[in-house]
Amino acid sequence: MKRLGHPKYCHLCGRRLWGRGWVYGAEGENDPPLVLCTHCHRTAPRCDVCGMPMGPNSIPLPDGRRICPVCARTAITDPQAARELFAQTAAFVTGQLGLGLRVGTDFTLVDVGHLRRLVAESPTRPIGDPDRVVGLFLRKGRRRVMAVLSGLPRVLFIQTVAHEWAHAWQGENCPLLEDPLLREGFAEWVAYRTLLALGATDQAARMLQQNGPYGEGLRRILHLEKQVGPAGVLQLCARGSFS
Repeated sequence: MKRLGHPKYCHLCGRRLWGRGWVYGAEGENDPPLVLCTHCHRTAPRCDVCGMPMGPNSIPLPDGRRICPVCARTAITDPQAARELFAQTAAFVTGQLGLGLRVGTDFTLVDVGHLRRLVAESPTRPIGDPDRVVGLFLRKGRRRVMAVLSGLPRVLFIQTVAHEWAHAWQGENCPLLEDPLLREGFAEWVAYRTLLALGATDQAARMLQQNGPYGEGLRRILHLEKQVGPAGVLQLCARGSFS
């Protein structure tokens, strides 16, 4: 987001900007930037997925969230379509990155209330704001379950499944892993590599710009990958230490 230095019209309310406004980078790979007046920048409701300001054309979801038209364009809301995309993503991560599971995991597409309850029950709480969690892998007795939030755009859905699949792999192969930077950095690396293989370069680039353990961990894993290769990254995670 940045200040605009030349006259345009606000994309939400149509006001003339007279050389002052706000520009938001588009979430869609081929969409133009969103240009807003200061009033809309401050007061417009935000998409519950990407956080972009929205106008009256926002789309409601059954659980009360509202998403922008760009996110809605490829939003995964049908359980059968979600299961098929989950299976495709799992096949890629297993076949191309070598993260096969011995036990496996069930999959479920959930609304926001269900996901928040699962987060509260999870023995390993996600890092960061629990209200921003979009996916979770957890063990309930002998059962392994991956839950992904309904309404995510296709690319973010794939990214989330790849990340949580990495956590499932860690649960089977990394008994000594306690470092949150390595745990989340490795999961982000799996998601990052998956997005690059799909050609989702813009979303992959956004992952590198993250702050906190997700972005820092990913950047550190990528630096190590240059030294030890992908197989070395898997061995490093299995050892449970960056050293």
